[in-house]
Amino acid sequence: MKKKISKTFLCQSCGQEFSRWAGKCESCGKWNTIVEESGGDRFSSTPSYKKSAVYKEPVPIDSIPSDDTKRLSSGLSELDLVLGGGLVPGSLILVGGEPGVGKSTLILEISRSMVSQGRKILYISGEESAAQVGLRAARMNVLSESLLLSSETYAENISAMVEDVAPDLVFVDSIQTLTREALPNQAGTVTQLRECTQVLLETAKRTGIPIIMTGHITKDGAIAGPKVLEHLVDTVLYFEGDKLNYFRLLRAVKNRFGAVGDLAVFEMLESGLKEVKDRQRVFISSLTEGKSGSVISSVVEGSRALSVEVQALVSRTNYSQARRMAEGPDTRRLILLAAVIEKYLGHTLSECDIFGNLAGGLQVDEPALDLAICASILSSYTERPVQSGFAVIGEVGLSGEVRSVGQVSLRLKELKGVGIETVFLPKGNLAELEKIPGMEIVGISALRELEGLFK
Repeated sequence: MKKKISKTFLCQSCGQEFSRWAGKCESCGKWNTIVEESGGDRFSSTPSYKKSAVYKEPVPIDSIPSDDTKRLSSGLSELDLVLGGGLVPGSLILVGGEPGVGKSTLILEISRSMVSQGRKILYISGEESAAQVGLRAARMNVLSESLLLSSETYAENISAMVEDVAPDLVFVDSIQTLTREALPNQAGTVTQLRECTQVLLETAKRTGIPIIMTGHITKDGAIAGPKVLEHLVDTVLYFEGDKLNYFRLLRAVKNRFGAVGDLAVFEMLESGLKEVKDRQRVFISSLTEGKSGSVISSVVEGSRALSVEVQALVSRTNYSQARRMAEGPDTRRLILLAAVIEKYLGHTLSECDIFGNLAGGLQVDEPALDLAICASILSSYTERPVQSGFAVIGEVGLSGEVRSVGQVSLRLKELKGVGIETVFLPKGNLAELEKIPGMEIVGISALRELEGLFK
């Protein structure tokens, strides 16, 4: 029996199907867009695509061997911690930061540490000439035969160079200067950034050589280029710091091989960057002890806790509307907490300017700092300093209650290390705490219970 083939008509503009031919589409109103289709071919159960001759057979997940690849140490313990234990072979790392913050200096600092281990480094500099990089290297005393320098900007040539030279680590400074020969776009455009990053990614995975590339950021602080740039790479690091401040912060915001949020602190010196392992001298000032408006607290960055000093200044305003400003904490959070204090503790803060700050230039937006911000505001407003050796941890709700926070034991151990003896924290966290010798824990449930914190 002969198979009957049904026919349908399809609008090429909107995709609407019709059972009879019409010159004008009844859905979109366009003319001469209706074409005839054979229903037998279109709705046939036989697939129209061809099976690929070669493909990778799927395997059970329990038969896949675990990756025992040893990480490559950068020689900088703080950087290795941020990376999750060192450089993973075949990984692609993106380091973003403002102009002049020290990204190129960081590259040479890592190169110096790895060259001293007998490693071979390939440095691709598209922004600076070889002579300019040589001047910085001479100033930092990073002159070695194992540090190879190139000013190549074609992504395909860099890929071939990596395979021929076979270094232990590759630096690309910066991704915005690379181009692909086949593309007509200028360097730095969205297409060039995406395609060049893809070439570097394939090169890193194929050769097993880690590649670190730097990237520019926009005025909003995000890495310039398409967001897919951050999706392609394995790790995204932000190099932060005020150019007028000697301290630089390296923070991981994406890491496929470790914790996100870990922080490394460096100090900018004439001879290069130096690791800062004593965090207390960076984020806590000993000169403010016994003065009002200063409170010690603890925040969690990635896998470890940091002791920080929260400062506040409350003064009578000379304007019709009081000002609220914060450097470090979120300004909106400062405004909200000031309103909570005024409503539930009865202090007239609407007639005062309030300025908040975190010592050391740290930028943190964590609810666990709420209680410390409130305590610093109260201390400055009442001119009553916090007792020596005291610290506070906790989140403050809109009704003035103190709410529980996470990883309290980690925070307390950090505070114990900087000499804190008494800690005010939420009552909800008391059940999960381990006893710490030499430290007194005071549980509170509302802001009004902070009275014992002040002298």
